[in-house]
Amino acid sequence: MHIVATEVLTTQTGKVGDTSLGHTGILAPRLALRMAGCLVGFKVAVIAAAFVGISGAAWAQASSDVYTVTGVSIDATGADPAQAREAALTQGRIKAADEVLRRFTLYADWPRLPALTAEDGDLLVTGIGVSNERVSGTRYLGDVTARLNPQQVRQFLRRSGVRFTENQAAPSLLLPVLDTPGVRVLFDEPNPWRAAWETIGLSNSLVPIRLALGDLEDFSAIDAGSAIGADWSVVEPIATRYGVKQVLVAHARGGEGSKLEVTLHRITPGGVDETRRTFEGATIEEASAAGAEGLRNSLIASWKTQNAVAFGLEQTVAASVEFTSLAEWAAIRQRLNSASIVQKVDVVAVSPRGAQVNLRVSGPMPALAANLAQRQLRLLDEGGYWTLAFASTAAAPGPILNDAADAVAPSTVATPTRTAPPASPGGLPEDEAIADRLTRQNAGSPAP
Repeated sequence: MHIVATEVLTTQTGKVGDTSLGHTGILAPRLALRMAGCLVGFKVAVIAAAFVGISGAAWAQASSDVYTVTGVSIDATGADPAQAREAALTQGRIKAADEVLRRFTLYADWPRLPALTAEDGDLLVTGIGVSNERVSGTRYLGDVTARLNPQQVRQFLRRSGVRFTENQAAPSLLLPVLDTPGVRVLFDEPNPWRAAWETIGLSNSLVPIRLALGDLEDFSAIDAGSAIGADWSVVEPIATRYGVKQVLVAHARGGEGSKLEVTLHRITPGGVDETRRTFEGATIEEASAAGAEGLRNSLIASWKTQNAVAFGLEQTVAASVEFTSLAEWAAIRQRLNSASIVQKVDVVAVSPRGAQVNLRVSGPMPALAANLAQRQLRLLDEGGYWTLAFASTAAAPGPILNDAADAVAPSTVATPTRTAPPASPGGLPEDEAIADRLTRQNAGSPAP
């Protein structure tokens, strides 16, 4: 049962309503145990403190939560401090919920998302914390971290009738190499290309990207020269350290002025592919920021396009399921039921080594295959017959960034909001073209 009302459970930094700058309040359902709330606050503090000195290997195992939003600014007024705070928290819930809904949906569908109300925020957000509180007599400001209810989010999006995916890609390791006249750098300073990736949001994303730390162990594993033109045998040691099966070498070449020619090499055990883009800015730092944001947005848009669940495009897929034991069969059924694209699993027949099932699916077959692969299930088309099996060692798929063969014309639309620019008639896939266009107009860069 979802409880809408919330209250502040304080940590050791202050009392309820503390107006000191560094105070952090943890908000939880009013009927939740106070001790549980305090323990949650303590756990967050311990994790934050431990993260400061975390090693590369341990950090590589850290997982991101696509239902969590951080750094949401709130600013509201009221007749008194209590009313100002309540108005600000309502604002924070709505903004956090809106960010997650946009995180899961395609850019082209943002205009179809309904405007959120205070009641929607209460329904979708299960917990909210505030840091950097600043309070006056009638004004309340701060930064919000919020956690949303997965089931409520899914139901809300299904009612809205938009395409969406909560399916997260396998993590990738990023190696940003910068070439300027006479100098090639990866971990060395200065490297404005690497600095740009450090400043954009990479956490809690559908496409998790881990930026190599650049410590002594990384230096010994790979350098800028060997990263260019590398295959899996070259990057495997550093990939193993960070627990990934995909390495992105983002090779940026700067020449006269502030223009960056970027080649993104995607290296996996199966091979290497590459994509080229061009970014500009008033300075090399601005061009680097545009390039980092542009590549990140395009990877995310491409992944969402490949994996979106499309209600209204439902189909029934008959498949043969292969397994070696009833325990393995139970694991397969559990994973099928956890896939958002699978609406229903009907078991037609079952034996000790196999089963026949009908899957009620919302979306195309490539999206189904990618969604199941993320859950370590292999779906194969064998001459018109679909075969499903449990693959305990299968690598989850990573995002594929299509090459920008045609130019993407600039648009007059400003920062990403609910209003998305029209899709490109060619070149990039629809959502990828929109992401690319949005990034370019924000940075003032021309199309490639």
